Amino acid sequence: MGGGFWRLIDHYIVLCLFLALFILTLLGVGDVRTVSLLGLLLCAVGLVQAPAVAAAGAKIDCWILGSLLAYNLLSAFSSLVTFGNIADGYAGCQLIWPLLYLLLAGLSGEEQLWLRRLCAGFVGLVALAGIAQFCYAVLTTGNARRLAGLLGNPNALGIFLVVGWLIWQGCRPKSASSKQPNLALNLWFALEAFMLMALALTLSLGSFLAMAVGILILVLGRKAERGCSAAVVYLAQLLAKATFGVGTGLLLYLAAARTDYPWLCLPLLLYALAVAAGWRDFERFLLAKPKAAVGLAAFGGLVAAGLVLVRPSSLATFAERLQMMSNGLSYCWQNPLWGVGPYQWRGLNMQDADKFFNTWHIHNAFIHVWVELGLLAAVALLIWAVRICLKHLRQPAARAEFGAFLTHSMLDTSFFYLGITALVLLTVAQPSQTFGLRLSCWVWRLLFGLLALLFAWNCYCFVG
Repeated sequence: MGGGFWRLIDHYIVLCLFLALFILTLLGVGDVRTVSLLGLLLCAVGLVQAPAVAAAGAKIDCWILGSLLAYNLLSAFSSLVTFGNIADGYAGCQLIWPLLYLLLAGLSGEEQLWLRRLCAGFVGLVALAGIAQFCYAVLTTGNARRLAGLLGNPNALGIFLVVGWLIWQGCRPKSASSKQPNLALNLWFALEAFMLMALALTLSLGSFLAMAVGILILVLGRKAERGCSAAVVYLAQLLAKATFGVGTGLLLYLAAARTDYPWLCLPLLLYALAVAAGWRDFERFLLAKPKAAVGLAAFGGLVAAGLVLVRPSSLATFAERLQMMSNGLSYCWQNPLWGVGPYQWRGLNMQDADKFFNTWHIHNAFIHVWVELGLLAAVALLIWAVRICLKHLRQPAARAEFGAFLTHSMLDTSFFYLGITALVLLTVAQPSQTFGLRLSCWVWRLLFGLLALLFAWNCYCFVG
């Protein structure tokens, strides 16, 4: 597959998984009918591929698969009790996650790398589309709003970009220091610049906090590999890139939103494109001049201060999220084992005397799952997260990605966005040949067949 994209076409499971990520990203928190049809298609692919996967000796981490299945079964039970069917709850859409993990088992190491690169490239293109969307809205309406992009929510887009940026760090080309002209390589580096610029336009401070956690994990990984001095230089390079990229995006936002001349975003857009075009050269400069990287990184505090000043309500928003978590915990023991039911917390919150929170989800995934789906579902979700941390984070970039995702999931609703969780699952929870359970062909077919029946039932619920 190293020959290029056209060789990738021969490995159609990679393309199917990438297509799934694309569709799930567009669906936001989900659409049961679309997800079910997608699930049926992927189950058909899995049934066809089962003999080859079994013959190759693919292994499954039963803790990962079991926890995902247990979580969805408990979620389905809670939906059945609440709505009389399993299609109207979370399981109707989130059942796609164990299916994605099963399909990952059939990928070789090279195919897994290709999938990570496709995911990083996709996030970069989402960022570019978001920047274009922002500028178009400003030039046509004169109003500048926080960038929501394809995900429809600035905070969701923010963590999506952070995760994509961390994936990019893990599959970063080793030939960055080469001075030979290479258009494809230049475009690849430009995508990193677009991610950082678009991240600034979201003004999502929770995403920046998650990014800080990811950077810290990356630096600690570099320290373990190469020592303290190398870690300091690496930290400076990461902060320099983040400062320059995010700072450019912030200038674009300020020109559009904080002046009486929103058309100023047009020349700044041209400047941003020029920065992206020269991003590879900038990377090479940082590698050659570590002292300059340290100096540029020092301006990161000014950029961070600028972000806080642009969103003066950020501290109040954080305090409100703590209140939301406290409110959610008060319902945990109403029905501790099975929960109060999917989408029921909002109704309870509207009925009580506490502050009303205008959201369907508590901004903490584990608390929300405990409240609505019960303690057992929350434990299953926790087992999934712990197992990934213990067994699947073999590279610093993967550890950083998952750490950022968990951080944001405990402060916002990113877990419930199908595209965000799918992005993490596809690039972090990839099976290994060194551990796990080897399944026979008939077991593979049984698993795909049972999942297909569940997706078919969801479709029937809506048709009927």
